[in-house]
Amino acid sequence: MKVLHVSDADLPARRFNGYDLIADLATRGVQGRQAVLRKSSRNPDVVSLFAGRGDEDLQFRIQEIERRHSINNLLFPWGRRLAETAEFKAADVVHYHLIHNQVISLYDLKWLFGLKPSVWTFHDPWPLTGHCVHPMGCEGWLNGCDPCPFLDRLFPLLHDHADQMWRAKKRLFSEVDVDVVVASEWMRDMVRRSPVTSHLENVHLIPFGIDTRLFPPDDAQASSRRRLGIPGDDFVVMFRASTWDVKGLSYIVDALAASKPTRPTTLLTVGERNLVEGLRRDYRVVELGWVDDRALYPQAFSACDVFLMPSLAEAFGLMAVEAMAAGRPVVCFEGTALPAVTHAPDCGIAVAARDHVALRAALDRLAGDPSEGARRGRLGAEIAAEEYGYEKHLDAMAELYGAVLERQSRQA
Repeated sequence: MKVLHVSDADLPARRFNGYDLIADLATRGVQGRQAVLRKSSRNPDVVSLFAGRGDEDLQFRIQEIERRHSINNLLFPWGRRLAETAEFKAADVVHYHLIHNQVISLYDLKWLFGLKPSVWTFHDPWPLTGHCVHPMGCEGWLNGCDPCPFLDRLFPLLHDHADQMWRAKKRLFSEVDVDVVVASEWMRDMVRRSPVTSHLENVHLIPFGIDTRLFPPDDAQASSRRRLGIPGDDFVVMFRASTWDVKGLSYIVDALAASKPTRPTTLLTVGERNLVEGLRRDYRVVELGWVDDRALYPQAFSACDVFLMPSLAEAFGLMAVEAMAAGRPVVCFEGTALPAVTHAPDCGIAVAARDHVALRAALDRLAGDPSEGARRGRLGAEIAAEEYGYEKHLDAMAELYGAVLERQSRQA
C-alpha cells in the first residue's frame, strides 16, 4: 500500500507530520512518501510543492492578501499542484497533517478528498473554529463564532470575519468524505460536539506514540545529571520555555518567583533560551535550547524530578507522555487534553488553569515528598508503555489505512 503524507514542512514537527511514518511504517507493508511546501531534508521520498523563489514570493503575497481581508486558508493554490505530482497520483491513500498552516485552500478539500481515499489528522481544534487554533475556554465554536472576542489569536484577523469563516467551514465540511484522526478523547469530544464536524462518521482516536525504549531506566538519573552538569541532590524542574503564551511559561515564572525554593533547585529548560533570567538569583538554570540530539533529549527527562506543562491549550501533549515514559510526574492545568492523557489525578497532577499559586503548591509538595513523585512516575511509565507505545501507534495507523482503502473500494 502506498500512502502520501501532506504537510507544510518535513523535518520540523517530524513526529507529528508524517515524516517519521515514511520509514517506520515500512515494516507494516506501507510504502510512504511526503509532499510539503518547504523541504529541509535530503530524503528522496519527500517532494517540495514550492518550485523555487517565485513560489515563496507568491506564498508571501497570498498571506498578505488573506491578512488584509481577514480570511484564513481560502486562497492558497498548492492543493492543485499537489494533485499534479507523481506521488499523489501513485498513492492509494493520502494522509493530510498540518495543512492548516497555509498549505491547501478549504475550497480544494472536497475535490482532493474525492480524488483519493483520504485521512486528515486534526492536530488542534482549528477545523472547528472561525479562525483560532485553540478556543481556550471560548465556546463560540459551538454556535458560529459571532462575534469573536479574540481576534488576535492565531490565526489573527484584522476584522471580525470569524463567523463567515465558521459558516464556510460548516458548508464545505458538510460535503466531504474523509476519515479524521484525533489523538485524545478531549479532541474527539470537540469534534463530536461541533456543528461543523458532528456529522462526520469516521473519526478515529489514535494517540501519538513514542519509543519508550529511548528513555533511560529510572536508576540512570544520576548519570543523566552528570552529563548535563546538574548536582545530584538538587530538585530538578523541567519545562518548555516558549514565548507563545498558550504554553504557560508566565505561570511557571510566577510560581517559581513567588518565594525561594524549599530545597536547592535546578530549572531545566528546552526550547527558547534566555526567558527565565529573572529566576537565576534563587535557582540554578540549565538551558538546552532546541534539542536535536536524540540521545540527549530523553536524558533531559531522566535528569528531572518533575515536568511542568501548564498549557492553556493542548490537544494531546506529547512532551507530557515523554515525561511519563521517563518515569517522571507531570503537573498541568485543567481544561485541556492533558489531565486525561496523564491520567490525573492518579498519575498526573492537574491544578486550576492560570493558577500559579496552585502550581507552586504542587511543586513544593513534590519537592518535600520524593516518594509521591516516584509513585506517580512509576505509574506514568506503565501507562506510557501500555497506551502510548510507538509500535501500537504504527499498528493503528497501518490498520486505519487498510480500512479506509477497503471502505472506499466497496463504495466505488
